[in-house]
Amino acid sequence: MFTTLGQKLILGVYVFILLSIPVGSYLATQITNTKSQANETKNTKPAVKLVPKSTTSPAKELLNASKKQATSAGLLIASPTPAPLPSETTIATSYGPTLSLKAILEGRPAGNQSTKLFVGIAEGNLTSNPKFLLSFSVNLPASGEYTNLSLAGLTPGSRYSALLKGSAQLAVSSSFTMSPTTTKLNDGQALTMLSGDLNDDNVINSADYSIVQKLLGITSQSITWNENADLNKDGVINSFDLSLIAKNIGAVGASGAWTSPIPKNATPSASLNSPAVGSPDSDEGYWLWIPK
Repeated sequence: MFTTLGQKLILGVYVFILLSIPVGSYLATQITNTKSQANETKNTKPAVKLVPKSTTSPAKELLNASKKQATSAGLLIASPTPAPLPSETTIATSYGPTLSLKAILEGRPAGNQSTKLFVGIAEGNLTSNPKFLLSFSVNLPASGEYTNLSLAGLTPGSRYSALLKGSAQLAVSSSFTMSPTTTKLNDGQALTMLSGDLNDDNVINSADYSIVQKLLGITSQSITWNENADLNKDGVINSFDLSLIAKNIGAVGASGAWTSPIPKNATPSASLNSPAVGSPDSDEGYWLWIPK
């Protein structure tokens, strides 16, 4: 039927076209299926959740990990016990039983009560010639309050008396029943100390008046300055200081006249060196005397 070469070529092309149509359709279908499966695989991939970076320190993370391990092992982790709040019923571990006191020095402005203060502790009520079980020389601060004076060695529940004497003041005393923790002298109220005892004999008399009279007009800039004679601490020795002594002429401090360093055998001419003999030459702290 197809005898010429041209006819045969036309027939070949026609057969090729007929065969390529179903093959092309099949290939197109396979490509479409492959793309669809690829999209499904991509869409079913689990989403990655971004977790914020922990701000916990490495040490805390280690502690938390330790707690988890201890919990899984059946161990109990105890929470830290909070430190106890300070209270008057807590014994000061640094001092044991202690004594707190307040003093007001006559003529001094409020907030300027500093002085070298002698504190003696005697058993029972104070006598004229006390034997001190404990004695101290303390630096009373400007507030006039001193705390944590150790009463170690004394018996809680027993009765004692405390005697206080400033460097230019008469001695005062107060009895107390010792607490096993903190004892507040005079129930926490300030003890007022009369000023004018410049020669430390625990008596205010003409000898003290004479000392101030000779220093009238002297200021703190003078080489003859006597700090104890400036009773009101205004930087000058004047009529105000003299008037305090005149007002208190004849007054005698608690326990009578003093001896040095401990008043055992008091006499009218007794005197006390301040600070007491044997105390360290220091501007801070206190010294302790214990009888043999």
